[in-house]
Amino acid sequence: MNYSFRKKNKIVKYLVIHYTGMRNFELSYKKLSNPRSNVSTHYLISREGIIFNLLCLRFKAWHAGLSKWKCHSNINDYSIGIELENRGHDFGYQSFTKKQYLSLKKLIIFLKKNFYLLDENILFHSDISPNRKQDPGEKFLAKEIAIDRFKNIKNSTCNTNIDKMLKIYGFHKYYINNYNSLCIMAVKRSLNYKRISSSISKKFINDFYNLLFT
Repeated sequence: MNYSFRKKNKIVKYLVIHYTGMRNFELSYKKLSNPRSNVSTHYLISREGIIFNLLCLRFKAWHAGLSKWKCHSNINDYSIGIELENRGHDFGYQSFTKKQYLSLKKLIIFLKKNFYLLDENILFHSDISPNRKQDPGEKFLAKEIAIDRFKNIKNSTCNTNIDKMLKIYGFHKYYINNYNSLCIMAVKRSLNYKRISSSISKKFINDFYNLLFT
């Protein structure tokens, strides 16, 4: 199992949701527990809703990779990783199961209580690495786990441009400046758009605004 020790000044602040992106559960489990794979996670949830605790939470898992969010870089330092079994975009992307949502919801409640995590800090892999990752993707329904990531954002009554909304959403300035179109695609995945592109329509602007402020 791959892991590092958390530095004393690096406390758990974020929870990052992933999909495995592999053909089946067995391959996913083997990769996530193989010390030669250079990846790991704290939890893995099968399509049957079984929760596997692969790594003690006091250790840092290698799930986020090169990543940034708000003012933080190297999100592994501050986070807990949860992988959901799903073939992903490369092998036949699936809808997540009701049992997965139920187990994930229970796990999040447990982790929120024990680490004082806020809804706004429950993140998607595509949020923290929009230039590299698509997961958990447009078929992941946040409403099924009863979180409201943007409930504490104050309502804006003025016109807000895209870059400002991307910053309010939480993207690191590095991604906004260098991967703007990929940030937009990540937001569309959060909005559960069926077709993901970097185009900016009036509908998208309205949907994005409503996601943040209503």
